[in-house]
Amino acid sequence: MEYKSDTISAISTPQGIGGISVLRVSGDKAIDVVDKIFNGKKSLKSIQTHKAVFGKILDGKKLIDEVIVTTFRAPHSYTGEDVVEISCHGSTFITNQILEILLRTTRLANPGEFTQRAFLNDKIGLTQAEAVGDIINAKTKISHLAAVQQFEGSLRHRIEKLLNKITEYRTLLELEIDFLEQDVPEIDLKKLERDLKKLLQNLEQLARTGNEGIILKDGLKVSLVGAPNVGKSSIFNAFLETERAIVTPHPGTTRDYLEEAISLKGYLVRFFDTAGIRDTSDDIEKIGIKRSYEVIRNSHKVLFIIDGNENQKEYNTLLKLVDPDRIIKVLNKSDLFKKSEIQSFEEKDYISCSAIQKNGLSKLKNFLIKDIEISEEELHSGILTNTRQIAAVKRAVKSVEHALNSLKKEMGFEFTAFDLKEASTALEEIIGKITTDDILNRIFENFCIGK
Repeated sequence: MEYKSDTISAISTPQGIGGISVLRVSGDKAIDVVDKIFNGKKSLKSIQTHKAVFGKILDGKKLIDEVIVTTFRAPHSYTGEDVVEISCHGSTFITNQILEILLRTTRLANPGEFTQRAFLNDKIGLTQAEAVGDIINAKTKISHLAAVQQFEGSLRHRIEKLLNKITEYRTLLELEIDFLEQDVPEIDLKKLERDLKKLLQNLEQLARTGNEGIILKDGLKVSLVGAPNVGKSSIFNAFLETERAIVTPHPGTTRDYLEEAISLKGYLVRFFDTAGIRDTSDDIEKIGIKRSYEVIRNSHKVLFIIDGNENQKEYNTLLKLVDPDRIIKVLNKSDLFKKSEIQSFEEKDYISCSAIQKNGLSKLKNFLIKDIEISEEELHSGILTNTRQIAAVKRAVKSVEHALNSLKKEMGFEFTAFDLKEASTALEEIIGKITTDDILNRIFENFCIGK
């Protein structure tokens, strides 16, 4: 990717009224640009790096604001370039005035361009750059911890260990290929096969962390499904402990899905209260049901809720949308049933609860997250957190499988070495050793301006 060395500026704090606002300037001329509009006891050019000084921002002779200016000289800055941060009073008018003055001699930064420059200047790796966005968007304790661990380099270190192993195996094969007629020790094929199988296991284990990683970041999607009037919205409200959904005794109240999110033991869980599964002649309701079907298909878990009638027709309809292992069967209104009746449903794998009396909801919440609970040890070891990373690891898995196959079939070391090279290429894309402009643009365009 072509590196742009021009000087950029942007507001780094959210727009609005607050105690302070921060503007950031980065590039070869950053210190000169700010020094021309800054009036302090000393020129910014004479101040040491990482020092904050008090002064005034002037537009000609006009006072704009009293500020604190901090300089970070290259390469010891976030971007690796000269960086200046201006802390002013948190007025939208003042902040925009200062930015307007800066833009006379600088360019407005693109979304994520400060972090992009940090990556291009080798201040951080690509997985760490992605983690910056995850930290900003973290909504729960666990998602924040996962993002921090990735920013600290956990995933990068895990990938680098795998790359070192692949390089070791490739070196053995290349020596055998290039120096076949010389006195080079023969490759222990059984050991190499064992090593490649172990490598494959490690890659598959890493790939499996992807689903958990995405859930940690984006949330566990849970749909509430069932026939009209079984109490889906009541359970929805009971989970949220608020009256977010309108509950009435009339079927069909929920004509479209409603979405809310809560934190369960530090995990983000997104609940979707869907329109009932049914046929209808109401055109508006048909649209709501169609949208609900899409939500159900994309859910990690589906709560199939009944109030005594097992609704086999609705359950069979649900099975056409999702796999049975994603369905959790729930008996609502358990306060209306005898213990023997409840026991009968529980023997059929139903979880009994009462949205009114709030019985059984804790058990249901624990059941929801039991498959995604992840230890701090696992987070420290590095996990995948987006589809780009998952796709790259899966390509590496395929390449190592091909390498094992070529080794077993004695197709020639050239084929095995080529397959391992493909595996390396896939893993190198994750940490940014090999990256296309298109991939970089997609990663950073989701950042806010000023980061």
